[in-house]
Amino acid sequence: MTVFIRLIFCLLLSLTPAAALAAPPEAGQTMPALTLPVPQDQAGQEMLGVQGKTSFSLADLQADLVFIEVIGVYCPQCVKQSPGFKSLFSRLNKGKTKDRVAMFALAAGGTDAEVRQLAATGQYLFPIVSDPDYAAHKVLGEPLTPFTIVCRPGGEILYTHLGIVEDVDALYQQIKALLDKG
Repeated sequence: MTVFIRLIFCLLLSLTPAAALAAPPEAGQTMPALTLPVPQDQAGQEMLGVQGKTSFSLADLQADLVFIEVIGVYCPQCVKQSPGFKSLFSRLNKGKTKDRVAMFALAAGGTDAEVRQLAATGQYLFPIVSDPDYAAHKVLGEPLTPFTIVCRPGGEILYTHLGIVEDVDALYQQIKALLDKG
């Protein structure tokens, strides 16, 4: 019996680091490598500058910052947050911030058909990328939705937030400050 308990204890210890690695990314960390399918719509491909490709990585994006909103296609909290992020997207595409932030939604578990249907609602002005098998979602540590990440194309994570961002204006100011830093 003692051998069995020791074996269980060793097994639990060996699993602990893997569980720690599975947590969603945080500011100060480096983004895990992601290979994402290009958005289905031409406008989304153009916004991200990935026309003619079938997939892309964050390093492919020609922007100073990358804004990723991990969403669930049927997530009520994501729906609640979308008006604020529509406003944020519009603000980021004006003046000195125009073309400096690549912004897209990653639809965790969202099939191409579900993403097309979601895009047709007009709920999101920015591109939506499908992740039907949760592949990218798993690489990101399977965060609950909505989950917001702001990082550099090289992978340096500058900001993360789980849940609804209540103060979108403060987030906009933070993004502007990050852009000013360079």
